[in-house]
Amino acid sequence: MGHIEFQHVTRRFENGHEALSDVSVAFDEGTMTFLTGHSGAGKSTFLKLLLAADIPTRGRVLVNGVNISAMTPSRLPRYRQHLGVVFQDHHLLAQRTVFDNVAMPLRVTGMREREVARRARASLSQVELLDKENLFPRHLSTGEQQRVGIARAVVTRPKILLADEPTGNLDPDLSINIMDLFARFNQIGTTVIVASHDVHLIESMGLRILHLELGRVVEDIPATVTPQPIAQAPEDQLAGASS
Repeated sequence: MGHIEFQHVTRRFENGHEALSDVSVAFDEGTMTFLTGHSGAGKSTFLKLLLAADIPTRGRVLVNGVNISAMTPSRLPRYRQHLGVVFQDHHLLAQRTVFDNVAMPLRVTGMREREVARRARASLSQVELLDKENLFPRHLSTGEQQRVGIARAVVTRPKILLADEPTGNLDPDLSINIMDLFARFNQIGTTVIVASHDVHLIESMGLRILHLELGRVVEDIPATVTPQPIAQAPEDQLAGASS
């Protein structure tokens, strides 16, 4: 699972506004793509359709050939188990430790606690926060909180990773670190789609860029380089996410 295709997708709301208008685009498995455009361009709607949190007015959204917009409610949880989602505002549970925040997606599946602990700690190692596992979110910096959100998103070893403005509240150096993390996960085969306003950082990475304006794809810039993480993660950490 990881190949994505939008076929003539339109999302029109009751007030007549079209968040997306006749969008047709495909993403090969294991690629990394940026969605960019001004606020209101349709980036968040694009990601919501992939999450199956919204459905198109017209057209189809296919993941590995399956029309996710036509899935029955009973099938959606299984589909979403293959997705990792990173938000700008983290959505961390304030009364739970860093470890518990990351472990939560595994515990809800009924996984044995020993395996939960192993995988949660491997995920925290990937974002270099294992030493903070017993702290609460309020004790972390904004950048650290965002990294916890990423660790939680990838702990289930998702085939697809979606990020909505993940660097919106971060300074330039932290933004580079966060994008590096996404590049690492892409390097182990995860399909990554990141919505971001950070045009200069996006362009510097040389990856595919889809530029949206008023719900339409107005530019599709192909990658100019093969994705390479800025700093390679240890092999045992990467194995914790891909094995």
